[in-house]
Amino acid sequence: MFGFSHLVRIPGLVATFSLFFFEALVLGNWITRIPDIKNSYGFSATQLGICLFVIAMGTLFSFLVGGRAVRRWGLRKVCGISLLCWSLGVGAFPLMPNGILLAPVLFFAGLSVGFVEVGINTSADRLERNSGHRVMSKAHGFWSLGSLVGAVIGAGMASLGISVDIHFLIVMPLCALGGYWLAQGIPVAGETTRQNEITKDAPAINFPRRGIILLCFMPVGIMLVEGAFIDWSALFIRSELKGGPVATGLIYATFSLVMAVTRLGGDRLLARFGPVRVAQLSSVFATIGIGLFALAPTVWVAFFAALFAGAGVAIVYPLAMTAAARRSGEAEDNVAALSLVTFTAFMMAPPIVGIVADIVGLRYALILLVPFAASVFFLSGELKKEG
Repeated sequence: MFGFSHLVRIPGLVATFSLFFFEALVLGNWITRIPDIKNSYGFSATQLGICLFVIAMGTLFSFLVGGRAVRRWGLRKVCGISLLCWSLGVGAFPLMPNGILLAPVLFFAGLSVGFVEVGINTSADRLERNSGHRVMSKAHGFWSLGSLVGAVIGAGMASLGISVDIHFLIVMPLCALGGYWLAQGIPVAGETTRQNEITKDAPAINFPRRGIILLCFMPVGIMLVEGAFIDWSALFIRSELKGGPVATGLIYATFSLVMAVTRLGGDRLLARFGPVRVAQLSSVFATIGIGLFALAPTVWVAFFAALFAGAGVAIVYPLAMTAAARRSGEAEDNVAALSLVTFTAFMMAPPIVGIVADIVGLRYALILLVPFAASVFFLSGELKKEG
């Protein structure tokens, strides 16, 4: 159904897909326990938003230097060490005695996941270049599967009454060790040559080049929806719709499952409709999804909104990542630049939503994302440009 038979023998494919899965597995466990961590520290919505902002700052810094790090140390080291640190950083979230000591841990986790993102997306692009097959959408499909599995585990732990600290002490070290081990399967052929090509003139910080600026901003509306849905859907369901841990986990799991299925079948959609039409349709679905979710009067309406939102946010980011890697210049730098812009939006949306939610309410804060989701429709033409 998803066309894996001709891909399984590509060197490094299993390792790369697995790293996408493990990065999101950590995230899925964290997302479903956000309300519990918020309560354990006694945070308001604004204070929780500040915590998410600190994570975003760490991620922002890693994107600025991520391309150079990949060239200097290689994909295997960058992916393995950063995924290990991401897992252990999140595992330490519930263990800090207060919010002040939590801040450097949040920054460290954000820094780590940024390096993971640059590494695994560069690895997926190399697989596409070396094999001649599209794999980026499928790679991100495994990210969605990891997020789904993590959400199910997190919801299960919460429904059983297992505290967040015990939950994370069980799961996160396993993710850290598994991710580090899997990273050793990334091919290193040719990386020594790439590392030797680094010169003193190579930029230490990767800002977007003029030729890819609009492409970098094209998926921002989608990333805003995804970031807000990931970090605020659990709290919205519990506080606004009075749903329990099972409803919280089910709705996020639905969101992730639809994302995964759409991404795994994304190559067929692209072959039939082309990247621009797929991006435009995705924008429509994301706009409907976040709007319906924000206005949902019941858990069941939120569930159906998650279906639209999951389908809408699924493919646009992988499409933009492939397009950026194929533009002129170094692929690592273009990937890092696009990641810088899109994941800054992805990480900045949740704290901004939190601040606005304390002023006008969470529903209205989420409704404000509707025009951003719609903007992707009008910028989708960037996917077919070159240079």
